Amino acid sequence: MTAYFVIELDVEDGPSLAEYEREVTEHVVAAGGRFLVRGNDYRPIEGDWHPKRLIVIEFPDLDAVERYYHSEPNQTLKRKRLAGTAGKPARAIAIQGVAQSATTGGATAGGPREIGVDANGAVIWGA
Repeated sequence: MTAYFVIELDVEDGPSLAEYEREVTEHVVAAGGRFLVRGNDYRPIEGDWHPKRLIVIEFPDLDAVERYYHSEPNQTLKRKRLAGTAGKPARAIAIQGVAQSATTGGATAGGPREIGVDANGAVIWGA
């Protein structure tokens, strides 16, 4: 079942971040992942959570998330990222997705469903 790798980073935009994102994208795609969210353009809705940068990556399952995270390419990139963030670690979780229903085309819990992808590769959700 689909799983998601959710990461909060405390990094600043700049040339080193752009290079890191290019490299990490290659490795994520090679590991079967797909970026759903990557950035800092958000609107707080509830509480006082203000991440500097939030990333959500879709993987085929939880094992794929862990394989990617512990892979040598990711660990090498992690060292680069830590060097560029004064050693501030990311906050990250892997979470199981919701089973999709063949009869409704959406989440079995009646939630939103993916209806497309925009020009930037971000998922478009619908009812």
